[in-house]
Amino acid sequence: MNKSRGRPRAGADDGRDRLLAAARDLFAERGYTGATLRAIATRADCDPALIAHHFGSKKELFARAMALSLGPSVVLETALRGDPTTTPERLAALVLRAWDAPAVHGSLTQLLATGMQHPEVLHAFREYIAKEIVGRLVEYFGGAAARERATAMVTIIIGLIFGRYVIGVEPLRSTPPERVIASLTPSLRAIAHQQRPLR
Repeated sequence: MNKSRGRPRAGADDGRDRLLAAARDLFAERGYTGATLRAIATRADCDPALIAHHFGSKKELFARAMALSLGPSVVLETALRGDPTTTPERLAALVLRAWDAPAVHGSLTQLLATGMQHPEVLHAFREYIAKEIVGRLVEYFGGAAARERATAMVTIIIGLIFGRYVIGVEPLRSTPPERVIASLTPSLRAIAHQQRPLR
């Protein structure tokens, strides 16, 4: 294998497209967890450092490889920054702001449609959600009930995304964003500030 170290030279093949193609194949073949960055770089005949250069992280490489114009993990990380008491409002607002954008809505719908035809793609996406979304929320909440709280919050958000953007359930599909945020915030706040295990 002939791999150059460091950043690519100007005008040279920078390996980005080959990394995306290799990632797409390996995520489908091995799932999100099984497709290591080293294996992706080897398949693409690239230096592993180019993944960080072009994509920053495995989760962002996955988002690009799966044609998501905005990775859900980026939305979550943005929501978790700032005052913890207002995290629920930020999360609801950021999800709506992100997925109301036609490019994001379209890429998510395309991924789900592809997953229906190719179960291995859906499997990789489920692993991504489990690790980068549920896992990150478990870490954020901490404590004995962290996984239950993370699961409850993700259930609400996935329900919102699926109902509003994928199948377009009324009146959810056409409700103004500010009203959706107001409706979701009490439930998200109850989960975020829950101190005892959920029953």
